[in-house]
Amino acid sequence: MTNTIFHSPKFEFKGILIPEFNMESGKLIRLCLPNFDSKGNSLVQSFPNELMNQFEKNIPKIKLSKEYSESGIWQFMKSFTVENYITEKLNVVGNKSKIIAEYLELDSKEKLNNLTIGKNKALAIKCNFEKYDILIFDYYGVSANEITFLERIVDAEIVKGKCGIAVDRLEFNQNEETNKNIERIKITMGNTVYI
Repeated sequence: MTNTIFHSPKFEFKGILIPEFNMESGKLIRLCLPNFDSKGNSLVQSFPNELMNQFEKNIPKIKLSKEYSESGIWQFMKSFTVENYITEKLNVVGNKSKIIAEYLELDSKEKLNNLTIGKNKALAIKCNFEKYDILIFDYYGVSANEITFLERIVDAEIVKGKCGIAVDRLEFNQNEETNKNIERIKITMGNTVYI
């Protein structure tokens, strides 16, 4: 049995109608958007931030999960390893960070800036699910050969009763969901919405 955590009323994002949906424990909502709006502006990259703005006031323990990126002087002075990231993100010491790294099939000593986008997103999502019950994240930039890996990590958390909203590109979406705990909502330009 699932618990409804919150109800999202329909809302508009850059001229596109997002239908209402219920977020339940042990469930993932996959919102599939066109990559660009009618003016050529990216939708998928900005939509997770819009969702966070929409929900953060009313939903405790919601987190926008973003992959780690180093910028500026830090990328030259100190490059974080997978173990450093997990230790800092979760405030843990000892074997906990190594156990999480092994679960993610990562070398704990590997530099974060050497990770692929899919591995980087998996690391961020796993660490955030350790601390939060509800995540908003995207699959943007994940290669076709890494999507199965990332979905396995997400599915394992959903089975534990966590929940999330994943933003995905409509163009690359599979025909049918293989997991019954995933509700896919296809959103297209104009007023056509496919659920």
